Amino acid sequence: MNLYYNTEDSIFGTFTTSASSLSKLPSLSTASSRKYSFTVTMVVASAFHVPFHCPQLAPIHIMGWDYSAVPELVALPDGMPEEDARALADNINRLHKASAPPDVERCVRQLALSWEDYYLPKFPVPFFQVRVADVRAAGGSLSTALQLYDEVLHSINAGPQGASFAAFVSAVRSKAQGDAERQALKSGSLTFFQSWKSAREHANPFSWPMLPISAPDILAAWRTSRNQRQLLNYNWIQTVHLDQDCELMPESIEGLTRYGFIHSLVQFAPDSELKDPEALVLTLTDIDEAFADILQLKDRVDLLTTDTIKAIHSKLMRTSKVQITDGSGALHYINAGCTRQTTQKSAVVRSHQYNLAFCPAERVDQQLDYICKMGRQYIARWRNPFATAAWLHVTFTRCHPFDDGNGRMARLLSSIPLLRDGFPPVCICPAARSGYYDSMNIAWEGDYQPLINCFVECIKTSLTDVEKIMA
Repeated sequence: MNLYYNTEDSIFGTFTTSASSLSKLPSLSTASSRKYSFTVTMVVASAFHVPFHCPQLAPIHIMGWDYSAVPELVALPDGMPEEDARALADNINRLHKASAPPDVERCVRQLALSWEDYYLPKFPVPFFQVRVADVRAAGGSLSTALQLYDEVLHSINAGPQGASFAAFVSAVRSKAQGDAERQALKSGSLTFFQSWKSAREHANPFSWPMLPISAPDILAAWRTSRNQRQLLNYNWIQTVHLDQDCELMPESIEGLTRYGFIHSLVQFAPDSELKDPEALVLTLTDIDEAFADILQLKDRVDLLTTDTIKAIHSKLMRTSKVQITDGSGALHYINAGCTRQTTQKSAVVRSHQYNLAFCPAERVDQQLDYICKMGRQYIARWRNPFATAAWLHVTFTRCHPFDDGNGRMARLLSSIPLLRDGFPPVCICPAARSGYYDSMNIAWEGDYQPLINCFVECIKTSLTDVEKIMA
């Protein structure tokens, strides 16, 4: 069903109008006699009636969703600048012209990210609050969606339409509570290979006072390298390989390492699940920007706090927080910069070999505070930065404070003591994945040496690989 917006009563379309006819449209501007020209076509299912929205980002699976009759939620905010209105319309237009799955995925992500990262901070009004809430609810994060839905509920006018929206919010609340209870029951029924223990119970780094034998060679190679920027590029590529279902062709890895994150250099391997060059480039850029904040901490360890970690995680996961998870087009939302204590999600690693327990959601922020407190002391005072890196890594990873992105965040945090002493950041090569995970399990039991060895060998490998690429 094709729906268009014009000066009458339809949804999207082509129009050129003056201010006298804008009363029949979502408010675009109050300027008089100015001309506005949009070309927007939206193709949607006949049951979908919410303008400036799309079904992929709507929690249509929750009973009662449809606020097409609530004026504050379907009309663009009064006084919204023309360029912002046009950009929003263009985003939706591109989405509904897309046909290939990678193009649809890219457009869905762009629209969702624009709502949350650009429009909502600039226009904190019900129109954008409800759309960001919809993305979260559709992507499985009902607890953080509820925060915005409640704000909207208290902002819109009462009446039949408001009552209908209130009933929908009540349904979301019930579903969120039910999901949390089911998670808790499911986690409580598991038998764990390693039960969770607090950061206070972990071995401190003082049992490993001596630097690794290879440390002087690593330090010299890094300090004299002309390819430090290229090493960072290479490290971020390895991080994406390690954490996501992404595999690049060797020539693409070389090009991105040498020249930086350029779309035209991205070439995925045939079996890579990630196929979107833009998503990869944006993710690599996010890691690089998060690392810039980590660099500031190496000289100002006093700034290592829970709030700082949340802010860095928000940058790190800026692009990755909206994902299309499988061929069915299912949406997955990750709360960037928001801990599990807020999202109320349990965390368990389950495999055919064993189950690992992580910090209970209600204790996450307390644990982060402790990790930051002791981390500041160890980073500033302990003479073996590799041991401090191992302590930071295992305590943070097993706290598992966020819904996703904990591994890459742990590696960034673990890099702080190394950077402070002049070493390159932690890099874990995908080929070392098995040994990396095994060494973390051993570190959990109190022996950090295998994890230290893993850090050392992977850093040496990355230095060698980059020198070969740049030769």
